[in-house]
Amino acid sequence: MSLDTDTVDKSIKKVIKLNIRSNHRALFVILGSKGFQKVPIFHHLLKQGKVKEVSTLWCAKENSASFEKNNKANLSATDDCFTPYYCSYSNIEDISHRCFNLVILQDFEAVSLHSFSVALNVTRGGGVIVFLLHDLKDINDLKTLNLNAENKLSRFSKRFALSLQSCPNSMILDDNLNILSSGPKLPENQEFDKYFNKEKIEDLKLKFEKDTVISSLLSVCQTIEQAELLLKFLEVLKNRTFRNVFSVSSAVGRGKSAVLGLAIAGSLAFNYSNIFISAMCYKNVNTVFKFLLKGLDVLNYKEDDDFDLIQSVNPKFKNSLTGINVFRDHPQSVRFIFPEDIGERLEQAELVVFDEAASIPVHLLKNLFGPYVVLMASSISGSEASSPYLYRNMINALEPSGALESQSGKLHKFTLNDPINYANGDSIESWLNRLLCVEPAISSHLSCGFPVPDRCRLFCVNRDSLFGGSKQAEDFLQSLASILTSSSRIMNADHLLNLADSPNYQIFCLLPPLTSSKQVLSGIICALLVHLEHGIPDHIVHCGTNLDASISNCFNDWKAQNKTTARFLPTQGAHVLNIVTHQNYRKMGYGRRALQLLQEFYEGKCISLDESLESRCKVADGFEENPTESPILQQLTEIQPDNVEYILVSCNLSSETLRFWKKSSFTPVYISEKKNPEGEHTLFMLKAVEETFKQRLEKYWFNFQSHFCLLLGSEFRSSKSVLALSIMQCGANFVKKDIKELNKAEIDLLIRPHQMRQLEKYCQNLQDFYAVIQLIPTLTALYFKNCLKGVNLPRTQEEEAAKNIKEQQLQDAMKLKDVDLSQYAIKGADDEWEHALFSGRKALVSIKSIKKIADNSKKPEEVFKKQKQKGKRKR
Repeated sequence: MSLDTDTVDKSIKKVIKLNIRSNHRALFVILGSKGFQKVPIFHHLLKQGKVKEVSTLWCAKENSASFEKNNKANLSATDDCFTPYYCSYSNIEDISHRCFNLVILQDFEAVSLHSFSVALNVTRGGGVIVFLLHDLKDINDLKTLNLNAENKLSRFSKRFALSLQSCPNSMILDDNLNILSSGPKLPENQEFDKYFNKEKIEDLKLKFEKDTVISSLLSVCQTIEQAELLLKFLEVLKNRTFRNVFSVSSAVGRGKSAVLGLAIAGSLAFNYSNIFISAMCYKNVNTVFKFLLKGLDVLNYKEDDDFDLIQSVNPKFKNSLTGINVFRDHPQSVRFIFPEDIGERLEQAELVVFDEAASIPVHLLKNLFGPYVVLMASSISGSEASSPYLYRNMINALEPSGALESQSGKLHKFTLNDPINYANGDSIESWLNRLLCVEPAISSHLSCGFPVPDRCRLFCVNRDSLFGGSKQAEDFLQSLASILTSSSRIMNADHLLNLADSPNYQIFCLLPPLTSSKQVLSGIICALLVHLEHGIPDHIVHCGTNLDASISNCFNDWKAQNKTTARFLPTQGAHVLNIVTHQNYRKMGYGRRALQLLQEFYEGKCISLDESLESRCKVADGFEENPTESPILQQLTEIQPDNVEYILVSCNLSSETLRFWKKSSFTPVYISEKKNPEGEHTLFMLKAVEETFKQRLEKYWFNFQSHFCLLLGSEFRSSKSVLALSIMQCGANFVKKDIKELNKAEIDLLIRPHQMRQLEKYCQNLQDFYAVIQLIPTLTALYFKNCLKGVNLPRTQEEEAAKNIKEQQLQDAMKLKDVDLSQYAIKGADDEWEHALFSGRKALVSIKSIKKIADNSKKPEEVFKKQKQKGKRKR
């Protein structure tokens, strides 16, 4: 096959030429089975556009080795310079830190949205992205495009196909490169000055040419914004201005992690000894370590001579780098540690770095500040970024009025705007963010004001219309997705596929009341995501404690993971996966109003008497070809509810969330003993919809109550007493019944007769407290299980008693700090220690005590008599 580019349409050449000039990316969609043969032509066109080295990435579902072999045979007649790097979608993370000029994607039925976004983000400005759709021949066939192998026709795939036709800087071609459709035209006068950043960085380096550390590290930067931020970090580190926190935020791909890595390299050159890197997920710090090594390289540090690399033995990390030991001038260390594991290790820290800090729970982050420099970075837009609302909450919590006040510290905030790989205003980035709904789109204030919650109405969202691709549907989807992800620590694009195509999903929105004069939607106040559960464990506590893997939020997953003989009852329930209220409408009763209307809907109280059952429809679960006639929002009176017996919720345990669900009369049924990745315990709560389920819920509550009482002495020993008491009082509805008195046989199993007599004497002030102290745990358990009829204490008295116990425990712990440890010091000559520890050979060090053990059990008189008898025998 020849690479004759003369026959290529001039419009294709023009798009590539304009994008090279503006440093933006172009997208070409090729339909047809022979499209792969045209890929080398784009490689050649990039070369003609004066791109020096055209690096190529080719992504497919197959194993990269076998695919490369087959593809080379098909492309044997092409230019020898065309040598793609082949990568399967399962290994896409391996190339996330690299950049390519030409990126080819095929096998769309196997691609996840995360892999899709990674592949597009590694494309350089001026580069080309090619989609190969082998099974499609005509532009009308795009409607049958499948991005999800589990569903033959999916809502998201249809929306994706429609968005391709409206994507700026894109063209749809056949396998002969004939133009079938082109996106909106872009201005031709845009030109990117590729020397601007280099010149500005060189000017900055000249100002610090006498400081080799700063000037060397600035040479690694790609944008002037990045260089200026690094300079600020290095000046602070050089001056050792401790107790300061520096936070930088930006969209994905602005070079934040690179700045952190270079700053750590600078701190090592400035003789910082103890440095910690932390993040909720290890993959967040891959780039930090990569640029740390780049920084050490430009500072002339040599591996093995000046530093050693530490690789993790944890199989989850895949032998990744987790630390560095530097020994050029004196011992220095860099370590990666999860936030919940740092603890007291920060006592010797001089620099602490948090990547994706907004994803770290605030209650953990608050405790990680101290007399050292803190650098933080957070992505607030783009795939895998943190929610911008969580970032704002983090900043508000760390302002001088918050966590930093007690540390006498100061918070400095920075923002990066310029992308690293391409120029500002790249249309492919905007298209991708809108496609994946990872850009915040919530207005700060709604036009409806603050309506009374009782006047607000709940609507069900028609998913077919929502993903129909119309402008109104797109605007509503962006707002809905922004609200649902506003409480998410990571905006995962793959969640959008579940929202669109996962079966048994339902979406509800609480909207302000519509007046007769204004029939326009004024915004979403509250959104609920509901999933139907088709089974519930007969014994929830037993089933949950036998799960080996991390606890899933759905009982459907429990059934798949459970390896025991746990029985699952075929009972259908509605699982509230997410309930999120608009940021300016929280704690005003709108969330409770939405839950109330949701329960009334499932109870059948929303059925309109003016309509027959036949005229109402069920919530659409399958895919409809032509949803344009259906409105996006459906009134609950128009829908036949599913038959559910209970409503389930799983949430992170905290006083605030527990208070919210208790107000809606939810009852705890299970709590995870281990903490989840967010550092919290997961709490499962139920509320009965059908009267027949209330008896089963009572059984679940009493099982949970017994289990939680046992956990309070172990896993939850350090929990706040107020929180523990609040959980124990969740089942107040079940206590109102007549309490069954314990019979003598049951009492004898718990308290022996002689212990009962001691307890009776203690009540009569005839026995000391220490005689009955061993009965306290038993009596406490009986009290909180409501087995002691007629015994009630005010809650304030319970909390006061808990505080007294806590204070006593703290006092006992403080006593240990006053103990003189010098008596336990190991003594020895310095030359002996050096000979033993630094001889370079294996050695055995023997340590013995020179003090005799005193036997305090014997009286002094007895010891004196024995010594006297020994003296007589010697005579």
